[in-house]
Amino acid sequence: MSNSPDVPSFAQDIKPLFRDIDRSSMDFVFDLWDYQEVKDHAQDILERVSDGTMPCDEQWPQERIELFRRWIETGMSA
Repeated sequence: MSNSPDVPSFAQDIKPLFRDIDRSSMDFVFDLWDYQEVKDHAQDILERVSDGTMPCDEQWPQERIELFRRWIETGMSA
């Protein structure tokens, strides 16, 4: 995968979007800090953050949603 600034990576761009509380809240389903698990559930996560049902305490700003969407669209780089 390219290291272009337009290509987000999980480690640098996506994992930091998820707080400790988000990870704890979702650990019964999957680990939000685990690349493979987030990749496997990316479409479901995108749907939930887009409709505001995740995270449970506040909606993500549109910029975060677009970053997550761009990560998916550019191949979900680790």
